[in-house]
Amino acid sequence: MKKHFVTWSILLVVVVVVWSDFNVKIWKTPDKVIQWDVIDYYGYLPAAFIYHDITLRFKDHYRGDKKFVFWAKKTATGKYVFKMTMGVSVMVSPFFFAANALAGPLGYNTGGYSEPYRFVLVMAGLFYLVLGLVFLAKVLRTYFTKTVTGIVILSLGLGTNLLWYSTYEPGMSHVYTFFLATVFIYLTLLWHKYPTLFRAVLIGIVTGLLTLVRPINILFVLFFILYDIKNVADIRRKLNLYRSKTPHLLLMTGFGFLILFPQLIYWKTVTGHWVYYSYGKEGFFFLHPQIINVLFSFRKGWFVYTPVMIFAVAGIWFTFKKYRAFSIAILLLLFVYLYVVSSWWCWWYGGGLGQRELIDIYPFMAIPLAAFLERIGNLGKPKAYVAGIIVALSVLLGAFYNVQYRHGAIHWDSMTKAAYFNSFGRVHPSPRFNKLIKAPDYDKAVRGLPETSAIVPKKESVESVIQKIKQDKKWFKLVKQKARKRNIPLDSMLKLDARYVLERDK
Repeated sequence: MKKHFVTWSILLVVVVVVWSDFNVKIWKTPDKVIQWDVIDYYGYLPAAFIYHDITLRFKDHYRGDKKFVFWAKKTATGKYVFKMTMGVSVMVSPFFFAANALAGPLGYNTGGYSEPYRFVLVMAGLFYLVLGLVFLAKVLRTYFTKTVTGIVILSLGLGTNLLWYSTYEPGMSHVYTFFLATVFIYLTLLWHKYPTLFRAVLIGIVTGLLTLVRPINILFVLFFILYDIKNVADIRRKLNLYRSKTPHLLLMTGFGFLILFPQLIYWKTVTGHWVYYSYGKEGFFFLHPQIINVLFSFRKGWFVYTPVMIFAVAGIWFTFKKYRAFSIAILLLLFVYLYVVSSWWCWWYGGGLGQRELIDIYPFMAIPLAAFLERIGNLGKPKAYVAGIIVALSVLLGAFYNVQYRHGAIHWDSMTKAAYFNSFGRVHPSPRFNKLIKAPDYDKAVRGLPETSAIVPKKESVESVIQKIKQDKKWFKLVKQKARKRNIPLDSMLKLDARYVLERDK
């Protein structure tokens, strides 16, 4: 068992994900899988390869029988532009082409949004999760035992919100970044051990894909730059290495830009600009980073909803002790990445389980987590057992959060301290839960204004208003008509109407 512990750990994660996928079968629900941000992440594929119009002009006068959902915003000149970059579309494209070839013969609508297309997106999430875990295991096994590596795999795969975004929301960007980041680390170690032009090309391609999936991922380059710098003398040595390998660096940059070029062509085509900021009024407030909220808040705190990461951060200290090649690179990457994501206007990143944007750095945090586990494993038996139990409980709690979120005991954006402790240990929300949550003030946040500190219990929740809409036949019929007119899922339209009602009443 111990000999194959890493393999069994990966298989256990896969079994849980597959069981979750096929137990719930979210692809059978029209309003699932391709929803919210995924509509933009995925939209490039049907626009380009089904409707053959990446500008989306066709959707204003389309009269065919294909069913589609596009949420692209209009520019100042009246042209449609996707808010998200096309990285996720690139990653899932092989699966999309398979679904597109099979949908018609199987009798499904070929508009790009029917069941086969939703199914392959779920399978794409599973595929990239498995590859990510395999590459992460390769990285960890270079330095750590099979036992430590297997425990890290189980901790990340089952005890964090990576599980949620690999199963119930696999169309989001996070599982793809998780895979690419593990490959990036693996290639960085190989290149520094024995630099070759081929490895340089691969690093450039992977870096380009990371940036294409989420532009903020360009920060991962810090890991490559700072890796194996342990002191001031190493800085001079690293600069000499870069000077001697200038052709390699040029290849990395060139191939990275080549991967990004289709996005630039897209922006130029639909907006007239080679680089276009598609987020409108949304932006960063670098003078007011919400680091404390990101780490500790009951709304979305990283350490609250992903407690195993407390030990990963603590493990950075032990990398300084034994794995110094990683220590500065991971510490500075964590600091810079945390600072940037905490400066985003919506520091809780909308609806989701925990700080979903930090899933992207889990592959880097896996190394100090392994160092922490190795350290406690070397303690005397009583101390090692106690520390091991605490870590195990944090992993189990992280796994349980996924269950709670699935059943509504954790709200997607409105958790409070009172709501958290009211739901603690519960699978389903209590009757009082909806009175304890508090919706964020998105309007103030986007303008960089502080939210009011007083917690005002809600008289109604989004869910309760949705139930009222469904019970009112005329109202429900009107919402259905609005959903069809706007080409958005009914579930999304219900939530939008419910939010409008709550804001109006407030």
